[in-house]
Amino acid sequence: MKIWFDILTPKQFWFFTSIEKKLREYNDVDVLLTSRRYEQLVPILEEVGRKDIIVVGEFGGGSLLGKLKASASRTVELIEIIENDTPDVCVSSGSLDMTRISFGLGIPHILLSDTPESPVNRYCVPLSNYVFTPWIIPKDEWVKYGIDGRKVLKYRALDPVAWLDGFRPSKRILNELSLEEFNYILLRMPETQASYFIGVDAEYVTRLVKELAYNLRDIKLVVLVRYGEQLVKLKSLSNNAIILERPVSDHSILYYTSLFIGGGGTMTQEAVLMGVPTISIYPGRLPAVHRYLISVGALKHSKSWQDALKEILSILKRADEARDVQTKLANKLRRKMVNPAKVVAEWLRNVVVLR
Repeated sequence: MKIWFDILTPKQFWFFTSIEKKLREYNDVDVLLTSRRYEQLVPILEEVGRKDIIVVGEFGGGSLLGKLKASASRTVELIEIIENDTPDVCVSSGSLDMTRISFGLGIPHILLSDTPESPVNRYCVPLSNYVFTPWIIPKDEWVKYGIDGRKVLKYRALDPVAWLDGFRPSKRILNELSLEEFNYILLRMPETQASYFIGVDAEYVTRLVKELAYNLRDIKLVVLVRYGEQLVKLKSLSNNAIILERPVSDHSILYYTSLFIGGGGTMTQEAVLMGVPTISIYPGRLPAVHRYLISVGALKHSKSWQDALKEILSILKRADEARDVQTKLANKLRRKMVNPAKVVAEWLRNVVVLR
């Protein structure tokens, strides 16, 4: 049996390769991995040496027209790759290209997603045979797109457990960046070019970064930007903050931070599960997973740079205590979770029943 995964984001790389690792333990399963040219993804593929992942097409940028053109072109390129060796099952986290191909060729498509609020679901969910999602997301969030509730399968875990299982931190990345453990703040900029952020004002995040850069003295600020436009806006901070232009594949930089400020979704979950005090500055309506983490006291959310700055300074005053509390809470959460990569891999191995 051949299973095809389409990797569009760093999160999907970590999740799908975790599933791939489990699947390769079975002699009767072959795995095909495709990806795309995307400034947040290709550097990670290069850094970890995954030359076997086929890079096809490119990211369409921040406009709807650009996304549409890129998707149309990429779909044709993907067809040329698989037409002579058709997979038995397709898996994505909302790949419009793969979903179109799987529907057109009559191949079962499995959607793995923890973000029912993503606009792509209006297209992908009705054309999917099954949806896999964390247990905290109500089935109704998927059924409203047209799938039978019996086809919504759940695992008791947050997605990052898949690649954090067995994680051991290393200080290599700290040495490369001249950072001291637990003596820096890590901030991740929002995904401003994603379809679900179009029309959302995220300027307060830029203001927060500038306020932190000019006001923090005894602790360093490290900023992970996503796009060149964000780098341009923050370029003037180069003397007061460390601006990382490329994505970092080493999760240790997240583990050793004294505080994480997340403008996105995945690293925020990772930080919480690692026991790192975490503040979300996610613009717009919070994803379901974030709402869950807030409800159990594992995450704080700030809607303005003023509120975020106040919360940051409060946590830094009791950094050791905050870390201890977060670590205990993280351990409690993870003890109740399974490895979703193992759950999905075991299910996929038997997916031939879909035919």
